[in-house]
Amino acid sequence: MSRLEALLLCAPLLAACGDSGRPQDTANATLTTSGPGPTSTVDPTDGAVTDGTTTGEPTTSTTSTSGLPKLDLGAQPDQGEMATTGECAAQMLEPQVQSIGVDIVVVVDTSNSMQAAIAAVETSINNDFAAILGASNVDYRVIVMGDYPPGEQLDICISAPLSGTDCNPPPAVPAVTERYKHYDGITGSGGFLASILAWYTAPDPHGLAPNGYRDFLRDGTRKVILAMTDGTSASNTDADGDAFDAALLALDPPHFGTPGARDYVFHTIITMGANNPPDAPWLPGDPLQGEGDSIQRVSVISGGWRFPLSQTDAFDVLFQEIAKDVVMTTPIACSFPIPEPPMGTIDPNTIEIDYQVGGVPPVKAFHQVVDLAACEADAFYIENATVILCPDACAQVQADPAAKLDVRYGCDVGFDPAG
Repeated sequence: MSRLEALLLCAPLLAACGDSGRPQDTANATLTTSGPGPTSTVDPTDGAVTDGTTTGEPTTSTTSTSGLPKLDLGAQPDQGEMATTGECAAQMLEPQVQSIGVDIVVVVDTSNSMQAAIAAVETSINNDFAAILGASNVDYRVIVMGDYPPGEQLDICISAPLSGTDCNPPPAVPAVTERYKHYDGITGSGGFLASILAWYTAPDPHGLAPNGYRDFLRDGTRKVILAMTDGTSASNTDADGDAFDAALLALDPPHFGTPGARDYVFHTIITMGANNPPDAPWLPGDPLQGEGDSIQRVSVISGGWRFPLSQTDAFDVLFQEIAKDVVMTTPIACSFPIPEPPMGTIDPNTIEIDYQVGGVPPVKAFHQVVDLAACEADAFYIENATVILCPDACAQVQADPAAKLDVRYGCDVGFDPAG
């Protein structure tokens, strides 16, 4: 074979080697691209890149100056664009969605008959209550209302870590923290419900709540009341419990809800017989029994539990179960910050929210609207870099204890920020 014939035979192979002549994969190669999301691959026979621009058409070749075919793979896609076949594939991020806040108000009768019960509360409230709430990332606050040392009869002092003291000895002023507040007030069973209403606006003696314990309550939080009294001097008239509920809902500001939209639950520890098993609470559907029907009635109408005061050895179980119930029944918040992607930025106009009912597929898409005034069903809006579910969408999600939300972004979804 002549030298010229050999060169002509090798020419196509050299062309496939590119300008450098070094071996490279050609039309059967798979191009791997990396963006801020999952890695994607591009088959060059499906989506051509010519002059660095993705066309979405089948691969075409250009011609070299020698007149022989040369494969041009072009540039990689921009970060954040996962699909290169002409269709955009959005990326997903899981937002940091928290539950709404919970304010737990523990009201304690500090008359002489309550010594064992008060000691049990002081022991259990940190280890068996606050610890469970904290481990579940619930935004909680505990507000204890009862006679602070030195008490007229008995008193109650909550120690660290919930409070800022070890109570040995108790400081002159309750050592409140962001998580813990103490309203210093004296009540027995006879005026128990009346005290809860009166203290709402009555200043405490230490200047911690000059406008009453309403100063300790946070807007937009769920309210859980745990009432502890022997109930021996309380009214046994059910109607008095109904009247208390109506008065609580009429307080201003309406932290406990409004008539027709109750936003509190009332648990009672009171003189009554034990359930079976003894550490099980009495539920709202169980009959009233023992002392203080008026106080028990509030638990029944608010969906709360009742528990025998004499079962102090089981207070740890009770506090654990109440804490678990708070975690399970507190709905997620209907707003959350736009999450930060691992790389790059998010164009907020491309955001949609995927809601998994019960936490499992298929997803239900929530679309974006301009603001609250433009809200529709299955919609949300963005304000100050915060995603806010519209009222109807919020109601759906908060009624679903296993709701799961994901932020989908990166593709044109037809949202016009100008409305």
